[in-house]
Amino acid sequence: MSLTPLAACAALLALPLLTMAAPVTLSIPADLPSPSSIAAAPAILRGYNIGNWMQIGEFAREMRQAPAAALRFPGGNAGDDEDLTGARLDLFKTNLELLGGPAPELLIQTRVFQGGRLGVAAANTPEDAASAVRLARERGLRVPVWEIGNEPDLFAVTRGDASWTPERYCEVFRAQAAAIKREDPQARIAGPAVSGAMPIAPAFARRFIALCGDVVDVLTWHIYPTDGTGSDAAALASIDEATRWPAEYRRLLADPASNPLGHARAIELGITEYGLSWRTDGQRFIGEQVGALWAAEFALRSAEAGLRFAHYFAYQGTGFHGLLDSGGAPRPTYYAFRLLAPLQGRFVPVAASDAGVWSHALVDGDTLSVVLINSDTKAKPLRTTLASWKLAGGQSFDARVVDKEAAFRRIKPAVAVTLPARSMTVLRYQRITK
Repeated sequence: MSLTPLAACAALLALPLLTMAAPVTLSIPADLPSPSSIAAAPAILRGYNIGNWMQIGEFAREMRQAPAAALRFPGGNAGDDEDLTGARLDLFKTNLELLGGPAPELLIQTRVFQGGRLGVAAANTPEDAASAVRLARERGLRVPVWEIGNEPDLFAVTRGDASWTPERYCEVFRAQAAAIKREDPQARIAGPAVSGAMPIAPAFARRFIALCGDVVDVLTWHIYPTDGTGSDAAALASIDEATRWPAEYRRLLADPASNPLGHARAIELGITEYGLSWRTDGQRFIGEQVGALWAAEFALRSAEAGLRFAHYFAYQGTGFHGLLDSGGAPRPTYYAFRLLAPLQGRFVPVAASDAGVWSHALVDGDTLSVVLINSDTKAKPLRTTLASWKLAGGQSFDARVVDKEAAFRRIKPAVAVTLPARSMTVLRYQRITK
């Protein structure tokens, strides 16, 4: 494939007036988009976890600026502490109506674990799962995917019940899946929704694949690479998790040795929770610029990996998780996902000579969108030339924009572009027609 350089000569003043950083060069294919390119999936770029504890009514206007294309309900471990009742689905439906816009693709989590109030039996039987399908249908909620439980690999760890082995979970999975399919034969059944805990989560998932590969339709897992400690550099380096696990799980699913019951089936992949830190009670990373840049890059890489969906945790006010905090103040992720929201088209390859600049490109008709995430602590001036395309404008943000709760920085076609330190930029080009 022939390449036309998207020359992006970026110079950086490392020491004022003394030294310049090496230029950054971006290259994309001349024949774009290529037939093998992947379409940007809204269910990944705009997928979130949602729960009835979120202040949707109070901040609906703000949330509509980061519209959801896919929602997982209830987010997190709430599904294992509360029954999925008609009243809870009524409130969920009300929140969806408050958000407005096109209906998002829904994934609803069934209850598996006996959490919540002591002495009160959980509604976690196969019939309860079937009842949830009926309750959703009666309320006009279209639910194409049902996920069986949440993080069963932790039931024996954080919940203290050692009886929850992959074998036991697979038995529950089979029973609930069959009950759901009797109510809705078209339903897709997802699981095991393992946690981000290493190494127990992937070990649990591998055993689940061996036992339940013939019944799972969408293999799901969670990614939380840090506990909110460590350096920014190490946290950002964990972005490789976005491509590592799809490749590993595809290998396991296709191998008769690891998936003896379902290796010939077309099993989709999905991530039903992700964030740079699992620690809900700590702002480090998830409430900071580093976490926003990581999350945006994770969504883009997940889309390029061809996943069915990816749900960021969380949509709004859940401790230090959420695009807005519980008082409605915007976090850096609010800015990041608002820049992702309008992206559409098909991905085309783009390569950057500077590993600190994460780059992606999408073509939609006569529009080329280039996403540049500068993960470095230094600004990088950018000068671009691209045959057959002209810069029409763009937007960017960094921590200073967020701190001021300001609007995106507007990038005009006639001015030189600078990628601020630790920033996200989207440039839009229009095809030059003769």
